[in-house]
Amino acid sequence: MGYDFGVGREAPTFTLNAVDGSEIRLNQYRGDWFTVLVFIATQAPRAAQTLQELSAAADTLWGMRGQLVGVCDAGRDDVKALADGVPALAFPLLPDGAAVARLYGALRPDGTARPMTFIIDRAGKIVWTGEGDAAMQASEIIAAFRQVVR
Repeated sequence: MGYDFGVGREAPTFTLNAVDGSEIRLNQYRGDWFTVLVFIATQAPRAAQTLQELSAAADTLWGMRGQLVGVCDAGRDDVKALADGVPALAFPLLPDGAAVARLYGALRPDGTARPMTFIIDRAGKIVWTGEGDAAMQASEIIAAFRQVVR
């Protein structure tokens, strides 16, 4: 479900290392790509299933010039263990701890990630946000993406 947290604002920039070792900068997608940024609670009961569903959606988004990027609330070892359970993960998964989640308002008081999705346009502005389990569903993200990319 979409809501207006941050819509119209400049997306906070960041640089993190993905579990595969590559450096991911939010700014690298500006100009050509819409970024779909999802915050994932690593210890959530459905975390691996959510990653599998999002991985399938990543291909659809890619065809529409969208790049899915996952930010997790844990360190590299925990995030790598989660990613290893998802064969052929189709998007970068970034261990964060708390810094980026805090910038986006996606950090709960207990230090875990609140399930949130942000769609960021080519200019770096937040154009859609969603919170909760519905906002982590592939069909919801794709529908929102189609709506804002028109």
